[in-house]
Amino acid sequence: MADGPPMIRGDQDPSSRQGQWLAAAWPFAIVLVAGVVAWWGVWNHEFVFDDNPAIVDNVALLAGDWWNAAFGPVHQPLANRPVACWSLACDFAISGQGPFGPHRSNLLLHLANGCLLVMVVRRALLAANLRGRFEPATATRIAVAIALLWIVHPLASDAVVYATQRSTLLFSGLLLVTFYATLRANGSPQALAWRTGAVVAMALGMASKEDMVVGPILVVLLERAFHLPSWSALRTRGGFCAAMAATWGVLAGCVALGPSNMTVGFATPLGTTAWQWLLTQAGVVAHYVQCMVWPCSLRGAYEWGIVNDVGSAILPGLFVVALLALVVLCWRSRPWWAFVGSLFFLLLAPTSTVLPIVTEVIAERRVYLPMLLVLVPAVFAARAMLALVDGASARLVGALALVAVAVVLGRQTQQHAAVYANEVDFWQAAFDRIDPASRTSLAAQILSNHGAMLFSAGRFDEAFPLFERAMQCEAPTSIERTHYAASLQQRGQHAAAIAQLERAIAESPMQAEAHGTLGTCCLMEWGKTAASADDARLLRAVSALQQAVALAPNRSAFWNSLGYAHSRRGDWQAAEAAYAHACRLSMERFEPFFNRAEALERLGRTSEVAAMFDVLLAARPRDVRLRLELARTAMQRGGTPTAIRHLREVLRIDPSHSQAAAALRELEARSPR
Repeated sequence: MADGPPMIRGDQDPSSRQGQWLAAAWPFAIVLVAGVVAWWGVWNHEFVFDDNPAIVDNVALLAGDWWNAAFGPVHQPLANRPVACWSLACDFAISGQGPFGPHRSNLLLHLANGCLLVMVVRRALLAANLRGRFEPATATRIAVAIALLWIVHPLASDAVVYATQRSTLLFSGLLLVTFYATLRANGSPQALAWRTGAVVAMALGMASKEDMVVGPILVVLLERAFHLPSWSALRTRGGFCAAMAATWGVLAGCVALGPSNMTVGFATPLGTTAWQWLLTQAGVVAHYVQCMVWPCSLRGAYEWGIVNDVGSAILPGLFVVALLALVVLCWRSRPWWAFVGSLFFLLLAPTSTVLPIVTEVIAERRVYLPMLLVLVPAVFAARAMLALVDGASARLVGALALVAVAVVLGRQTQQHAAVYANEVDFWQAAFDRIDPASRTSLAAQILSNHGAMLFSAGRFDEAFPLFERAMQCEAPTSIERTHYAASLQQRGQHAAAIAQLERAIAESPMQAEAHGTLGTCCLMEWGKTAASADDARLLRAVSALQQAVALAPNRSAFWNSLGYAHSRRGDWQAAEAAYAHACRLSMERFEPFFNRAEALERLGRTSEVAAMFDVLLAARPRDVRLRLELARTAMQRGGTPTAIRHLREVLRIDPSHSQAAAALRELEARSPR
């Protein structure tokens, strides 16, 4: 079977042409259908977790300026990754600035990667070093089995359903393209073209995610594993290897152009040493392998702590060392098996060995491709067992077993992917699995973010204890301090809240949330004493909120608070401009619209008010609360006919609304006939 649709000559029999197309298409059709079923509905998910700083608050990205989105002054999860930023900018240009476009494209990329995996595995099984071991049809069936299990495996959820992980999908797909082009180049009359394509794909991968740093090494190992008879034969690939190595310059340029990441490396606030990180990652790597085999303990976020004692790392460490030793030994006699193990260890090496990310000790997306370590041997082991079955029924038994495993994995995928549907579910799921006694910095993150979801829902008394627990954890960050401060503010403890926010800003001056919350706290502290418009607290509120909107200009709430601060100082011109920003950014909250209406009236621009509310009503025509508020405002200002019109519309939408019915009766009784 060819790796793609065959070239069809005009004089071929139609039935023959149809058969060739079917033979070429069925492997991809199986993988695509299984992938769509397993991941059905993920395009309806919202943005979660790092999507907020990476996408929602990334003004340049939303505006289509993917270059500045990747290389702006503030570090965020898509910094230094221009290809990932470009692809997301394309999504927004096509589908608007919501989460639908990124999630849809993430799924399409995952499906494309599944098809690429079929092509790569089949080519590898028919390569020179394995020639004669597999018939083309057998190689195709093995490739489909591996890709089918991989496409539906729930361990891929973090990469597929988490919009920001576009970078993982892209670099992984480009690595597969590189592998395929490298395999095709061997023995091809277009070898130069294929190798050129492989180098281009590698370079693009370097600009997609830093994990591609190991790509050139993997390509060298791929050549040795499947095509070259010995290590010394690599000399015949000198020019190709040099071109691959040159792509490291792309990665170096991306890192140099972008902002530095203070959460990566050993010089972080937690002060983790290289030895502690190796001890910690021994357990992490063992957990990854366990989840490949039995994916029932998956999470969107973990509270995994740094390991400080050797005893806790002995068993997982022995497992990892034994696995690594097995890979090294396989290079002597079975390099094709060694390559699968090398893929696992090398792709994990950047985050599990060289560059620690202490704010995210473990992340399931890191084993998106490395999970082949288990899936490939599992398929070959099943094939060996089926060889013991009668030849006529072995294929049927194998197909049924494969479908059964795929169905089970697909069900697990649907359940785990649902965790990423929205931030409330994401943090609730993480909180449900947290160790109550854990006091790690990652536990603080989970406690604080789950508390923030409760706080946003008005469940203040449930949220406050979670914020307090987060503050008792190891090295709470500025984000945890900001959440805690917001809770203190809600309890009226403005001075304590301001103290926490000042510390948060000192630790992380570029955190917009801290500046915005500080501005709100200062406003409330000022309001307690009804001080003058020149009071230092009010001036500080204006300054903090201006900093907040400069850092996160897409936050409607910050603009609304800034408008209120300006209005308390009597600067209605600045207040109206801020309220206008808030209105343009969001129609979910109508408070900025009513605030802007007051500012427009103060400025003598009353004629603009009606048009503004017409725009809001057009966006929310069946919003009962909005129409009730408009009716109440009209009654206060003597606009009885307008109030009656809105109340009648409320009753048209909801005939059983007793409050609107009573108000309408009263107004109609008072109004002249």
